[in-house]
Amino acid sequence: MAEAASRGSGDDVSVQRVPEKKRKPLTPDQMAVSRRMFLNRAWTATFATFLGFFGMSTLSFLWPKLSGGFGTAITVGDAAEILKQVGPDGGYKPLFNPEGRFWLTYYDGTGDSPVYAAVGATELKIQALYRKCVHLGCSVPHCSKSMLFECPCHGSKYRLHGEYYGGPAPRGLDRFPVSVAAGKLVVDTGALEVGPPRGTNTWDKFAEPVGSLCVPT
Repeated sequence: MAEAASRGSGDDVSVQRVPEKKRKPLTPDQMAVSRRMFLNRAWTATFATFLGFFGMSTLSFLWPKLSGGFGTAITVGDAAEILKQVGPDGGYKPLFNPEGRFWLTYYDGTGDSPVYAAVGATELKIQALYRKCVHLGCSVPHCSKSMLFECPCHGSKYRLHGEYYGGPAPRGLDRFPVSVAAGKLVVDTGALEVGPPRGTNTWDKFAEPVGSLCVPT
């Protein structure tokens, strides 16, 4: 009894490892529990990895790239050459820029709506029209037959210079400011300007379609 009391009063107790020959194997129930724990941890790790990649891709979508691309100022190319491509010498055909998601178009109207001065169109005779339809956000292509921008989703139509022509759209196409630096055309896709309201008509030359429509009304 004295020896047991002395051990309980603070003497070190050595723990001996059970020899492998005397160890009892795990029961089937214990092994099943171990498998479930392993699978649960594996699924948890996989789900956490998925959330991590999803979070990073979401942030990269919400935050524009600071080094270039949509949401920044994009240098398109030589301003004089681009003006020739989209102007009378090039048949007034718009030029699409996929990086900036805009159409470059010629403009020789009166500029009566305030947005034209805000984006520099009256001075440079060129515009950068955002390709996004102001109705429900579909990408708007240009119809070479009618010389209108015609939305394939719900039929909204815009003139060559982005003014409203027809359909459910509430206004003309939104647009980005343009400028010239060292002879290069620069489009600021981080400063979107709201398009002119319905009823705006500042250029008679393309006030009406020049041919058949690509998207019937």
